[in-house]
Amino acid sequence: MSQKVLITGGLGFVGSHIAERLVNRNYEVVIIARHSPKVRNIASILDKVKIEYGSVTDQEWLRGTILKHKPEVIFHLAGQLTSYESFEKPFYDVDVNAKSTLSILEAIRELKKSCRFILGSTFWVVGRPRYLPINEETPCYPKNLYAVNRLASEHYCRVYHAVYDLDTVVMRLSNTFGVREQHDNPKKAALNFLVYKAYKGQDITIYSEGKGFRDYVYVSDVVSAAEAIMDKGKAGECYIVGSGQKTWFYDIGKWLEELTTGHVVYVEPPDFHNRIDIGNIIIDNARVRSLGWEPRISVYEGMKLVLDYYRQEGF
Repeated sequence: MSQKVLITGGLGFVGSHIAERLVNRNYEVVIIARHSPKVRNIASILDKVKIEYGSVTDQEWLRGTILKHKPEVIFHLAGQLTSYESFEKPFYDVDVNAKSTLSILEAIRELKKSCRFILGSTFWVVGRPRYLPINEETPCYPKNLYAVNRLASEHYCRVYHAVYDLDTVVMRLSNTFGVREQHDNPKKAALNFLVYKAYKGQDITIYSEGKGFRDYVYVSDVVSAAEAIMDKGKAGECYIVGSGQKTWFYDIGKWLEELTTGHVVYVEPPDFHNRIDIGNIIIDNARVRSLGWEPRISVYEGMKLVLDYYRQEGF
């Protein structure tokens, strides 16, 4: 009998890619999603998955759905995924990014059976680091509510592992981009937003003359890291997933001008951005590499794949 995997946020960007990979590995996949507009993200596997529509903020429904399906593995990827929106809806952010995790952990405890729980977290929990590169031991001082609630979820995982011996693993993702990511929300998916603007031949707005860098990782590399963590990750552990490479924003602008008819425009960031920004980031990914994982797609190659996707889909 095939193993059953439940994915909250399984119609979203990263969730849909993980669902696709696991279906291709003959896992039985159950997706929890809030609504159906994103169902196109799993068009290739729609007849091979089960979908439960509901909200992760509905604690009773969420717990009941997990107890109904009794999965062997749960990926918790649902949530409000932008630092800006966490300030616009702070109590909702607590529900969807913290309480939902606690509800799932309680459901697993009630199951009284082996179930690996993998929390999709974010490098944002670190805040503005005092040294680079960052790794799993870097002290965390979050600068926005989204990161605070994700960090709370990480601690819930550690506590439930320590107290109840639950098989919990934290997967902390760096800036992830790729096909099927939102392209119309600069507050959530900045790189995809810039690639789409460039694809349309519009201005590519970059802050501070591009003199900053992040650790961007392509979605297929995140999926293979998720597989490695699911198969080989140590219970109670945290794994930070990033390329381990600096990507300067002025290089992003240069590459997009090379690949498209878009034009870079440098502007100064707004005050609110400066208040919540975490500055330059690069990841030390040695721990996840120890599981046999390594990134394969460069940022330049990834942007070309996204541009090809826009052309093929007629965006």
